[in-house]
Amino acid sequence: MLKVIDAKTRVNSKTKEEYNVVVLQGNVEIQKSQSSGKFYLGSKTIEIPTTLNQNEIKHLIGTSIPGKIEKVDCAEYLVPVPNSNKKLKINHTFAYSPSDTDEVKK
Repeated sequence: MLKVIDAKTRVNSKTKEEYNVVVLQGNVEIQKSQSSGKFYLGSKTIEIPTTLNQNEIKHLIGTSIPGKIEKVDCAEYLVPVPNSNKKLKINHTFAYSPSDTDEVKK
């Protein structure tokens, strides 16, 4: 299950039109730091475009939606490392996946 945690408005880079997104958060996971080897808690978040307006989305905050966040391969891109001049090459992203395909209209 995913939890609705926020509503945001984005701007399409090509058309300059505004659209709304719902921010979804996955379950808390125990992760291990690559640099220190210590464990910490974290969770993944994703944004999904929606036809709902801001007021409708705000009423959904705190509710759960069936599904999960999955790692998906994609074209390679660079991500800046905070507090350094380095950039990491990344070839994956995270996307919504329904728990059961019957739960999402096609």
